[in-house]
Amino acid sequence: ASVPFLLTDRVADLAVLVPSFPGLKLSAYILALLMVVGAAAALVRLAGPLLEGRQRLLLAALALSGFCWALAMRHNTSEHNHEAMFYVGVPLVFYSLLLLYVRKRWGPRPVAAFAAAALLAFAASAFRMEQRWGLDAHAAETQRVAMAELGTIRETTRGKAVLVLESRKPEWSPETIWPHYYLAGSLLALFLDMEAASRAADFIVSSDRVESDALLTPGNERVFLYDSSGIDDFVELYRAAYRKAVSAGDPAARSHFDVYLGDDTVTFVREPCVREDLAPPSTFAVPRKIFAEVAPEDPKDLPRRHERYRSDNPILSNFTYPVLIEGKCIALLPLPGYPVSRIRAGQTRTRYRRQWVVDVDL
Repeated sequence: ASVPFLLTDRVADLAVLVPSFPGLKLSAYILALLMVVGAAAALVRLAGPLLEGRQRLLLAALALSGFCWALAMRHNTSEHNHEAMFYVGVPLVFYSLLLLYVRKRWGPRPVAAFAAAALLAFAASAFRMEQRWGLDAHAAETQRVAMAELGTIRETTRGKAVLVLESRKPEWSPETIWPHYYLAGSLLALFLDMEAASRAADFIVSSDRVESDALLTPGNERVFLYDSSGIDDFVELYRAAYRKAVSAGDPAARSHFDVYLGDDTVTFVREPCVREDLAPPSTFAVPRKIFAEVAPEDPKDLPRRHERYRSDNPILSNFTYPVLIEGKCIALLPLPGYPVSRIRAGQTRTRYRRQWVVDVDL
């Protein structure tokens, strides 16, 4: 049953990349448009024996709406997640035509049997997804608390400029809250150059708690709001991490960044460093991620949601963004709370490409 969805996902990749790739000319755009028109004509033709004229047009509109969206929104489609969702009309029309054909050929009973089987398959897969990827009670409570705190923070920062700082020690789990989505109505400042961004910000939001006179939400547990003057306290934390890493000895690996291994933290340092080392020279450039993939000595230490990796590739991955402070670029990633045998670390160039990678065997 997943085959139409897989095909749709691959077609969606093409539809996303063709109209949005900056090197393509008008002729390629026209070609893509003609392909959509041709697909619409083919769909109407195939559905002809099963449907009336108005129904054929409705199904054609449903199946092709995603492609028309990609063509019209060509500047929005590249480098975004979940773009295949817009093409859900393709498998819906596929199954509709299939079941219409079955009903015409063999009557309504096989269609009812298919519907019952689909319902059972959906319930079983939902149960399995909850077992493997669902939040446990602790993670669900963490989410609830963080969202409630962000709701209160949003009322204070609405209409103001906010500097969103990545956590110095991001959690090794996908339950991490992304404040960007919950700060609607605020102007979010880039955090590449912490000191420069703070000068343009009214507030600072971070999941790191720093005891400071600038802390405005001392009663919070997960997300904290600071006055912009609190940037000096955050800068000092990175200074201390830098001094601790470089004073411990030579880096474990060298590349575009030097990689230092501590007892519980991997520290990435580039010195000297400029903004272009962190992101492409563009006004709306997305910072390049610093990532780490760790292999545990015992695969059973992996969290429940990572069971599918245990058989042939038992790894856990995490990422953060480097910051620019006083001519140095620094990034911090914590090590998980169990023994690891190997670390692969690096930095991304784009969503699908890596700029550099190093391997460290422990």
